[in-house]
Amino acid sequence: MRVRDDSRLSEADESLMVRFAAGDVPAFEQIYDRHERAVYRFLLRSVRIPAVADELLQEVWISVIRSAPTYKPQALFTTWLYRIARSRLVDHWRARDPQVLESLDAPAGAGCDANVIDLVPADASMQPEVRSVDRAQARAFVAAVEELPAAQREAFLLHVEAGLTHEQIASVTGSGAETVKSRIRYACAKLRTTMQPWRDHA
Repeated sequence: MRVRDDSRLSEADESLMVRFAAGDVPAFEQIYDRHERAVYRFLLRSVRIPAVADELLQEVWISVIRSAPTYKPQALFTTWLYRIARSRLVDHWRARDPQVLESLDAPAGAGCDANVIDLVPADASMQPEVRSVDRAQARAFVAAVEELPAAQREAFLLHVEAGLTHEQIASVTGSGAETVKSRIRYACAKLRTTMQPWRDHA
């Protein structure tokens, strides 16, 4: 009987990227499988149009491939990857909606210490057994996230979807860590207020 080798499944992204840069195509396939869905959700929640998100996703991975020969594992791969994703978004907004770029640079609002990570819905499309009310709550939450101001939405999604720390988000966005923290707190406060009726009826 052939024993499956799971060691490659747990290999660090940085190591996989170095191997891909050396010509190991399956290493790239592992990286893609790990991060494609989260990057797509980040892009989709940012631009709100699936066709545009699809196009940007393709551009992100093309950039990853093109940048592979010069890749240096000096930071976490996810930080590097989402810096590329954000760069593609900035290019998109610069061409189509420059006001979004202005809002990304706006000062952070005063926030609170509310935490709404527990409100982030599971992907209902992957769980057909989820009750209809749960799917409705998930849709309401996604809509609330999409209505956040651009800077708050970006910081929140990088934290929740990408799993980046405040310091890593600061590196990706070019903002200060305290600004990132404030944006996330403010986003959480807004989302908690929006979703309170759902919590009251839970």
